[in-house]
Amino acid sequence: MLREIYPAKIELDVNGLPFAPEYDDRYFSRENGLAETRHVFLQGNQLPLAWQNQARFVIAETGFGTGLNFLATWQAWQTDPQHCKTLHYISIEKHPIPKQQLAELLAHWAELSEFSHELLAQYPPVLAGFHQLHFANQQVKLTLCFADALDALKDLVAKVDAWYLDGFTPAKNPDLWSPALFQALAEHSQEQATLATFTVAGQVRRDLQAAGFHCEKRTGFGQKREMLTAYFSQPAKKASEKPWFSLPQIHNSKQTATVIGAGIAGCQIAYALAARGWQVYLLERHSQLAQEASGNRAGVLSPKMTAEPDWGEHFYRQAFLYAVRQLRRLAKEDANHELAWFPCGALQLNHNKSETKRWLALKTRGLPSDFIQLIDAATASDLAGLPLAVGGSFFPEGGYLYPPSLCRKLTQHPLIQVQTQSEALHLAQTADQTWQVFNADKLIAESSVVVLANGKDVRQFTQSNFLPLLPVRGQTTQAEPSGYTQQLKITLGHEGYLTPAIQGQHIFGATFERGEASACLKTSDDALNYQQLQQYLPEFAAALTTVKSSHAAIRMTTPDRYPYVGPLPDPELFRQAYAGIQHGRKHQDWPSAPYQTGLFISAGYGSRGLTTSALCSELLAALIHGEPLPLERSLYYKLHPARFLLKKLQQNRD
Repeated sequence: MLREIYPAKIELDVNGLPFAPEYDDRYFSRENGLAETRHVFLQGNQLPLAWQNQARFVIAETGFGTGLNFLATWQAWQTDPQHCKTLHYISIEKHPIPKQQLAELLAHWAELSEFSHELLAQYPPVLAGFHQLHFANQQVKLTLCFADALDALKDLVAKVDAWYLDGFTPAKNPDLWSPALFQALAEHSQEQATLATFTVAGQVRRDLQAAGFHCEKRTGFGQKREMLTAYFSQPAKKASEKPWFSLPQIHNSKQTATVIGAGIAGCQIAYALAARGWQVYLLERHSQLAQEASGNRAGVLSPKMTAEPDWGEHFYRQAFLYAVRQLRRLAKEDANHELAWFPCGALQLNHNKSETKRWLALKTRGLPSDFIQLIDAATASDLAGLPLAVGGSFFPEGGYLYPPSLCRKLTQHPLIQVQTQSEALHLAQTADQTWQVFNADKLIAESSVVVLANGKDVRQFTQSNFLPLLPVRGQTTQAEPSGYTQQLKITLGHEGYLTPAIQGQHIFGATFERGEASACLKTSDDALNYQQLQQYLPEFAAALTTVKSSHAAIRMTTPDRYPYVGPLPDPELFRQAYAGIQHGRKHQDWPSAPYQTGLFISAGYGSRGLTTSALCSELLAALIHGEPLPLERSLYYKLHPARFLLKKLQQNRD
């Protein structure tokens, strides 16, 4: 897991330009930072020529700083009629500049205002991790890696076409110019990948050459007499990955996919693939989208926080921020206001000793206020619009959503063909590795890729019945608002959750019944939901009228409560390939994971699919399409569908 970070400390010099006292260095040239960027990094990497007429081009940078290099590159891409179809820009920054300060600094570059405004609209809080932002109709993807450079490169899954080395000078920031870092660059380089930097320091040249780069001095910018360019002069190196979680082989020449299940998970992956130009057939056994676990009247978006940072919190907060960015983008495109997304803020109350203890621990961690605010009862009451007895953790970007409206919005893409009343019961693969989907004996879809996203029914296929999954029944309750309850302005979380009135109804609950496979509504569950609300918010509960059942469904969860996202292994071949693990063999030359070619899964989201499915679907689409991953390699491993097969082998050692 990446280590926590802290924001940049910046002062302005006499010319009003940013200076980093911690490194005793400036962010860009005093003469003209934008002209320097174009000369050193764009021209130094032969851009835009190098990306022209390419399907995909990947740029990676050490040192995001003010984002000037990214904005100049995006501008060059935008104005180039022959630009690559998709531009991936990956930038590593150990000390990000907070959004408000970044806005002040970028105001200096008027000609980039169109681009900087869009960057600032999506710019994430200063939180360690990978944050992927989408621009230009998702053709430009910026992955901000807020982390130490070596940590980020260790966790990065990408092959890079061009490198921008733009940290503070080697004498002031030697960690960013170390031999270990240059070796990491080599591991992530495509054959003939180019590189450019402002420095020609002898040790930098020697260490780059030792890592496999052929270096050449060129005319520098302004008062700098020389700069350095290079290209990777060795064959591309094999990624250092765990073989049992290896990346799937790419077989996407046809770019057709069948997605089984049109709930949130299925609609999200259909959308992510369609955005990449894939023809998607979305199969749903009901007459409409989002009829089962995704059919709730309202679901809350908020991250799951822990007292001490761990990989789970890391995943949830990145997924939450990604989901919010996606919803903002979709809402902006929603001319008919069909998307029922209410970004009112979400408050997790300190309703018991455990939550209060976590809240106190969170207060010591210095988390940014644009992500979380740890507030007292008085502030909580002001935000909520009615009196609360306790404070809690407030997420200003949180809110609530009508899930079916999101499903409808996601599937309004010309490359998504929705087939309702189409129940997939059987899968078969032809000799040319085409997948066929059958309803009884009738062929209902055919494609090069199949994604299983059908929730509680995912184990009905022989190809996926080895996956451990547990059904959890959940029921929500609804009630008409009164004059008092109508004042609620944000969502409230305790043991359950409560929303402001949506279409004349508050939604609250939900029950959590493990092992139950029946989704029939129960009046006893409504009583439990009301009793819970009464325990933690008694005045609110007493003021409600006409309490009745809202929605019940079966949610599927995994033994560790994290979803399955990725390629499906062949369980028998997997056990055979890694049988040596049972005997404690650690240094065997293990083969890559044996996958069922073209078969993937997105399932097991439990009660957090609204928060996590958008990022997970972007991850899955990147795996299928062969792109840089939008999150860390370590998180991909934690979500991998083979993780319990591996765990069982490890537990059965002699």
